Parts: sequence; structure tokens; C-alpha cells
Amino acid sequence: MSKTKTMQWQLISLFLQILIQANFAMQDSAPHWVDVCDGSYLFSEDAKSWFDAVANCELYGSHMLQIDDLSENNCLLEYAHSQEITEPNWWHSGNDIDSEGVYRQADGEYVQWVPSWYGDDPNSGTAGNCLGVRLDTSQYSGKWWDDNCNNNFHYVCEK
Repeated sequence: MSKTKTMQWQLISLFLQILIQANFAMQDSAPHWVDVCDGSYLFSEDAKSWFDAVANCELYGSHMLQIDDLSENNCLLEYAHSQEITEPNWWHSGNDIDSEGVYRQADGEYVQWVPSWYGDDPNSGTAGNCLGVRLDTSQYSGKWWDDNCNNNFHYVCEK
């Protein structure tokens, strides 16, 4: 085989190796959806403001987590415990942005059940219109809280 042909094959081999490595890197950064609690969820690996989290979930063709009842709240909490998730605070879609004290979810409907609140939450008034849930193993696990929508927390997407 000529020197030119050998160099061409080496370049092709190098190019293929780069493509394969890039494919593996892309797979590692792809979102990891889990099918639990009769739904499909993405637990973020990063923290974002509530608004950025909503936008990010929409990029994935989903919406921010909508906790429809105590059963779903407890199921997700149990899943988080089984996965040893250590981040305590997670945004979900609940908010009272449009009207103080009137909580709505991703679909625009009212929250139809009474969640268990963290401490004296909701306590932020108009300064904290976005809701989250504790998914840790503390005495506050499963409790909801309100905070300023511009603060950064992990979040859960749902589809």
C-alpha cells in the first residue's frame, strides 16, 4: 500500500474515532427520563430560576412537574429516597404568580388538594410566588415551600 493511501486510512480512522467519542459524549449529556409514579420525569442535574426551569422543560417537550395529589407527592418522594437524591429543594410548577394565594399548576388549573407545607410556608407574600417540594430525608421531606422565582433550585420536568 502506498504512503498516501496509508495516510488516508489513518485520517479516516482518526475521524471515525472522533465521531464515536462525540456520540458517547452526547449520550452522556442527554436528559435521563425515569418512568415512575405513572409518569415520566426528569430530575435536573443543575439549578435554575423557576422561569428558566419552565423554559428548559419546554425545550424537552415537557412541562415542569405538576403534583396532582398526595399520592404522586409521596411516590416521587419515595423514588427520590430510593435513588439517594441528596439535593433537598426542587421547583415544581405550582405558583401564585397571577393572584396571591391562588395556586395554579403547569396546566393552569388550581391546585386541587392541600399540600403539607414546610414550616410556616407559604410565607413570602408577593416576594415568593413559586413553589417547590423537599425531596430529602429530613423531617421536612415531602413538604412544599414558596420562594422567589428568581432563586436557583433543582427542578423536575414531567411528560
